[in-house]
Amino acid sequence: MQLTDTKKKELTQKLLFSRLRILNDHAFYGMLLMNMKFSLDPDCPTAYTNAYKIAFSPTFLDELSPREVDFELMHDILHVVL
Repeated sequence: MQLTDTKKKELTQKLLFSRLRILNDHAFYGMLLMNMKFSLDPDCPTAYTNAYKIAFSPTFLDELSPREVDFELMHDILHVVL
């Protein structure tokens, strides 16, 4: 995938909208996610967290539906919490 500035902006917006949706629908997870940083990592096959940020493969993130992004963010934040 060619990661242009427009594509970066689109994927970042997808993550931010997901975080807002989670904050609205699942306040506990949303509050935890408010302090997490997000990044795009072309070398990653899917997604990961290092307890300071949640990183996504741009290709993987682009293929996810909005609810799948919500699930992935809640999944990754639980790795940090637990």
